[in-house]
Amino acid sequence: MNNRGVSGFGVIILIIILLIIGYIAYQIGRVHFTYGSISGKVENAARVGSTMDDQQIVNQLVREAEEIHVKLSPDSIFIDRSLPDSFRVYVTYRDSSDVFGVFTYRRHFIIDKVVGMKLL
Repeated sequence: MNNRGVSGFGVIILIIILLIIGYIAYQIGRVHFTYGSISGKVENAARVGSTMDDQQIVNQLVREAEEIHVKLSPDSIFIDRSLPDSFRVYVTYRDSSDVFGVFTYRRHFIIDKVVGMKLL
């Protein structure tokens, strides 16, 4: 009995399988990492938004989203100043990632940030 372990061909197949799994994880993870980035930008807009008008906030969020390759529609951004001593920015968007043209990972994200306004 000559048992040498994993053959060269078996190692190549294992590496290919691991690369495929890694690629799929990257494509799915990219959608969630992008959500985290957009969420941070919305929170920042909520913090400084009380000093800007609504259209400036919408334009800033759309521009920053384009920088990270996410399409935000101005209609999907809601700014609420009616809360007492608070400022709210509500954003919805869809993101997807195509995996080998066989599977498309789709998500609908909702980001709702409310920040208390500090009066000096």
